[in-house]
Amino acid sequence: MTEDQRSTTGPFSRTTLTVVIAVAAVSLGVAVALTLVGDDLGEKRSAGVDGYSVSAIGHKGLARLLEKLDVPVVVSRSDSGDKAKHGLLIIAEPTVTDDASRERLTKLAASAPNTLVVLPKWYGSTERGKTWIEDARLLPIDEVAPVIAALELEKVATVERPAVPVDWVVDPRFTRPVIREPQLIATAGLDAIAADHAGRQLIGQTTREAGALTVLADPDVLNNFGLRTAENARLAIALIDELRHDGPVVIDETMHGYAQQPSLSRTLFRFPLVLATLQVLVCALLAVWAAMVRFGPLRAAAPPIAPGKDFLIRNTAALLHYGGHHSHALKRYLQLTVLAVRHALHAPSLAPAAMTAWLERVRAVRGGQISLVDLEQAVERAGTPARVVEVADQVFRWRMEMTNGTDSRS
Repeated sequence: MTEDQRSTTGPFSRTTLTVVIAVAAVSLGVAVALTLVGDDLGEKRSAGVDGYSVSAIGHKGLARLLEKLDVPVVVSRSDSGDKAKHGLLIIAEPTVTDDASRERLTKLAASAPNTLVVLPKWYGSTERGKTWIEDARLLPIDEVAPVIAALELEKVATVERPAVPVDWVVDPRFTRPVIREPQLIATAGLDAIAADHAGRQLIGQTTREAGALTVLADPDVLNNFGLRTAENARLAIALIDELRHDGPVVIDETMHGYAQQPSLSRTLFRFPLVLATLQVLVCALLAVWAAMVRFGPLRAAAPPIAPGKDFLIRNTAALLHYGGHHSHALKRYLQLTVLAVRHALHAPSLAPAAMTAWLERVRAVRGGQISLVDLEQAVERAGTPARVVEVADQVFRWRMEMTNGTDSRS
């Protein structure tokens, strides 16, 4: 490979370059997809009281049941209230441990026109990485009270767990639940939908300026364990259908620590900013496409005078042809050839005619086929460049015969 060839060769072939660009484009697409959906890709593993848990105290069964019934359902990690503007927001067993979480729950419960809050009741323990709890225990009532306080019901509501079986008084639209250890709320601030004869409510509802707030005191109506009972499943679905008004059901998971932080990348790929983002991507692709033919190092400029003998010979020949001096060059070539042969044969110093005769005698002895006399005449008569080349070839062969001999000698 010459130096010029090395200077014009890029680091990659066209096929390799195409593969590199294709891999880069696919990687960019995957990165964008991962950025948009984040951790939502794949199954989450949980054994708690959240919507990702398949344990007895979890709520994934509710989401699956709603999906099978063709009810639009979303397990939300951000902006849950906005997503439930035309449906029902379910806040199932929220965790309230400090003033900050209490304030978040208060704002979240008031962010949607229809909100169903399920009070916490259970906590369970499991081995790390497992999805099934080994045991479930009742949550202390003192840890349920902060949830009621966040709903601004602490002055008129208390949580109670009767030790005797409950005889239910239920709105005719709903099925009587089956709960082994019921958790009830004693309050005058809610209108009872399901309660016992003492007035302690399982389901209560109130209307506020922000919208309707429904409180379900016992999660055993709609958690994974409770939904195994047909009565509880019918009650849960009927209650949700009554509250959602044919809108979507949004199950909030921000109160369980699954909040998804706002992302500039996600914002750029949402309408209407996605239009500007796509425009930028199209421009970038066009720029890459235009640059593909110029990929690699710059092509080196050819030197003004190429190295080597070839350029010198071609240039000299072109000048002679242009000036019409090819005949003179042939004569000079014959003179130099004769001198070279005389020197090689150690010829004596003779006059031109005598020297020609002496060389002819040597040719005859060596068996040469080309006569110097005929050659001199051919040189004088050569007029065209093509003929000059033919005669020059004869001059060269005459020299070879005179210095090296010929196989035709007898």
